[in-house]
Amino acid sequence: MPTTTKTKTGSIPDLSGLISKEDLHKKGSFATYMNWARTTQYLREHAPGWEFHLEPKNEEYVWPSPDGSGYLMCFFQNGEKKTPLFPFPIMDNRNNPLPLEKISARDVSDSHRRGLCACAAFVFGLAYELWARIEIEEAAKVKVEPEKKEVVRTPKRGAAAKQLANEMIQGNPLEDLYRELQDLAPNLRSEALTQFKALRFPRSDVAGNKGLFELIKTEQHINDVKAIMEDIKIDSP
Repeated sequence: MPTTTKTKTGSIPDLSGLISKEDLHKKGSFATYMNWARTTQYLREHAPGWEFHLEPKNEEYVWPSPDGSGYLMCFFQNGEKKTPLFPFPIMDNRNNPLPLEKISARDVSDSHRRGLCACAAFVFGLAYELWARIEIEEAAKVKVEPEKKEVVRTPKRGAAAKQLANEMIQGNPLEDLYRELQDLAPNLRSEALTQFKALRFPRSDVAGNKGLFELIKTEQHINDVKAIMEDIKIDSP
């Protein structure tokens, strides 16, 4: 079971052991991460007063590195107490450093959130288990009485397809997801759909964004794609 926050007055909070499996998402079938929004919620709850900042250099927040790429210098501050600077490289969606001249506002924005998560692990130990590949426990669940289920008759052959169609998500959720995908850069849109295919339909020979999108038929599929998109846009350990 995740531990509670261990904090002494005036000290930096220890948030190690706080997260649970319910906080995690999967990237494809291998990488596990916790998104930045959940990270900030934990900080608000368990590290009140500690705010995340970027250190400027010559009034610029992107620091130049010797190889021509750029990075951010991150820290947390609570009143006059400031943590050591934590460097975080500005990378593309494949974790390759970006040349300074190719760094966009979107790259800075995404790296700001990724840096927040990495710095929170460095300073507070929040989600350090993901970096150290330590098994994360499930959250404690309140035991409830099992819900009585009505007897469901097996549908007749002719009704099986109709029942399946009724269970499939149609209309607005798919339209909303389509609009979200259109907001992505073309290469990221293709990557999101390709990762979804690898996750749910690894043996399918469907290709092309239109064909891949047509594979999305259920609420779980929509949630899978959204989790993949979130990870592509804002990568976290």
